[in-house]
Amino acid sequence: MAAIAGLALLISASQSLLLNRPDRGSVPVFRKEKSGGQEATEHRYLTWDVRRRAESTFHPGGPDRFGFQGRKLGGELTFSVPHNCADRRIRWEIRADGERVGSGALRWLHTYKVTTDFALDRTPESVTLLMYWDGGGTDCPSFSAEWEDPLVNRDLTS
Repeated sequence: MAAIAGLALLISASQSLLLNRPDRGSVPVFRKEKSGGQEATEHRYLTWDVRRRAESTFHPGGPDRFGFQGRKLGGELTFSVPHNCADRRIRWEIRADGERVGSGALRWLHTYKVTTDFALDRTPESVTLLMYWDGGGTDCPSFSAEWEDPLVNRDLTS
């Protein structure tokens, strides 16, 4: 019985499942940063340099997945285009288990920030981020995309 109580504690210990490295598709650059001095907060960033299109599929998990009940996909996406390319349209989409949970089209600015707080009805087996644009030529070779702290949370308030 003590083993079962220990398992319950293990299951409830984690409040989120991290999206670190994609299992399929474009591989972003991964980095961590700490800020805040004594009580430092750690942030994780996934960064892509997108020439025309990028698609990355993650499988949220690890040792904390067993018994986990995810209810929200969180994080913040930042898109940046070269200075002379603000007229180009960036399109993005996030899917959980193949179903679209968020999407958008961005145009006329150099930098865009999109909060990715999307409600989920279950813990997804996979999360896919798709991004593309109407650039990619010599005058507008690529745009950058960065996903800060992408994760699946237990509840809608975290």
